[in-house]
Amino acid sequence: MPFKSDHALQLLARARDNGRLGHAYLITGPKEARHEEFAAKVLDLVVGTPQRTLEGWEGQGAVVLRPQSKSRRITIGKDGDDPGTIRFLEKMIRRTASPNGWKLGIIVDAERMNVQAQNAFLKTLEEPPPRTLLLLLTTQPEQLLPTIQSRVIEVGLMAPAGARIFTEHENKLLIVLGKHAAKGSGTLSGALALKVEFEEILEELHDDLKKKHEEEFERETEHYGKTTDGSWLKQREEQVEAAIEADYIQQRSALMDLLLSWFGDVARQQAGAEHLDLPKHQSMTASLASKWSPDDVAKRVRVLRQLESHLHTNVNESLALEVGFIQAFGS
Repeated sequence: MPFKSDHALQLLARARDNGRLGHAYLITGPKEARHEEFAAKVLDLVVGTPQRTLEGWEGQGAVVLRPQSKSRRITIGKDGDDPGTIRFLEKMIRRTASPNGWKLGIIVDAERMNVQAQNAFLKTLEEPPPRTLLLLLTTQPEQLLPTIQSRVIEVGLMAPAGARIFTEHENKLLIVLGKHAAKGSGTLSGALALKVEFEEILEELHDDLKKKHEEEFERETEHYGKTTDGSWLKQREEQVEAAIEADYIQQRSALMDLLLSWFGDVARQQAGAEHLDLPKHQSMTASLASKWSPDDVAKRVRVLRQLESHLHTNVNESLALEVGFIQAFGS
């Protein structure tokens, strides 16, 4: 469950006060949630000597890794003297200390770690020095190895009210939902038509992601192709394919979250709540709030949550969408 930044900090403060603070946290959520700003606040809270920014904390001994070079990857590195790499973090976090003896490591855009870097980072996760705090920041946690995800505590952040910036595909979905609401909805044909439009958005999304990753791979091949052997090329091809699918799953989940926000606003308007996730679409969700009963809206939300859960399994995507959309939009 994502939290507002202030609430998440309160929960971490409570964990600290109760002696239950973890040594590794995965900070997730949309880019508008300002992960780096939040991470600096976490360090301020835990260490007790506010620096306010990650740059300030770097000056106090924190090790901050970011994607490097033209390929924007975080790599394992040659050795501990290779700056900006996992080997460098491993060495420095054991040799340096921040105020009050804390050893601090922050990985920005952690999904940019390649597989070798992630596997190497596991050692630090499993055997951290005393008084270590590790923060991994990412908008795409699905791209991290399950072995990493299982060893960190996830803190999901919400974007501040009014700060959310929708992607091209999210905007298209909002237009589709608005047209559906304007037509009155509630029919089988309407639900199936909406499902078809949703699938078209997903297909376009997948094509765009494939083009983006393949262009990046071509640049890497031009840069590294003459200095590495064929095994690297094949391995990177497999990594690119995996990254395309991971990105697709992550952004499909964002579209499902948008559907849930749409229905959530319907329920919120029925309850007279002041805050809406999608205030610019208030008139459309208000029209649905007047047509459906609260119990009906709750049932539709349950269907969409079940659909979202099914999409994370090996279920046939098209079939799952058809069944889910008929139940959520067709009756």
